[in-house]
Amino acid sequence: MKKKLLFCNPVTLLFLGAAPALSASTDVRAALGMSAAVLCLLLCSALVLGLLRKLIPAEAKFGAALLVVAGFASMAQLLLQAFLPSAWAMLGFYAAILGVDLMLFGNAENALDEGLGKGIISALVSGLCFAVFVLILAAIRELFGAASFAGNPVEALKDYKIGTLTQASGGLCVFAILLAVVNRIFPSADGMGALTRAAIGFDSEEKEA
Repeated sequence: MKKKLLFCNPVTLLFLGAAPALSASTDVRAALGMSAAVLCLLLCSALVLGLLRKLIPAEAKFGAALLVVAGFASMAQLLLQAFLPSAWAMLGFYAAILGVDLMLFGNAENALDEGLGKGIISALVSGLCFAVFVLILAAIRELFGAASFAGNPVEALKDYKIGTLTQASGGLCVFAILLAVVNRIFPSADGMGALTRAAIGFDSEEKEA
C-alpha cells in the first residue's frame, strides 16, 4: 500500500491532476485544502454514480460523469467560500478547474463501469495518492522556496531560500525532479514504464500479438 501511495498514482504515472497539484503546492495549507477537496469530490462522485450506474445507459455515461463531477466541484467551491475562506483565498480559481479535471472524470467513469464498491475503493486510493504527492511537492517548495512550513517561518532556512521555487517555473522543476526519482526507482521497461502500462491496462505483449 505504501508503494502504491507513493508511486502508483495518477499524477506521477499519467500526469492526471497535475494542474491542481502544481497550483496548490506553494503552501502546505493550500495543498491540504486541495487534497481534501479532491478526495471528497472523488468519493462523492463514485458514491452517486455507483448507485445510479444501472439506471444510466452506456451512451450517456460520459455526460453523467461530467455532470456529477462538475456539480460536486461547484458545491466544493461554495463550501470552501462559506466555511474555509482562508483555504479558498489560497486556492481561488484553481479550485474551479477541478470540475474539468481528467483524474476526476476517470474515477467517475470507473464507478460507472466497476460498481459502487470498487469505485469507492478506487476513488479513495486515487485521492490518497494525490494527497501524498501534492503534500511532498508543497513541503519542498515551501521549505526551500519560502523558508516556511504551513505559513510558519523556518529560521534555519531563511538565508538559503530559493525564491524561484515559489513560482510556476520552480514548481515545474520540483515536479520534474520528483518524477525523475520515481523513474529512477522504477525504471521503464521496453519503452514504457511498467507502472504506467499497468495503470492504463496496456500490455506490450498483447500489442505485439
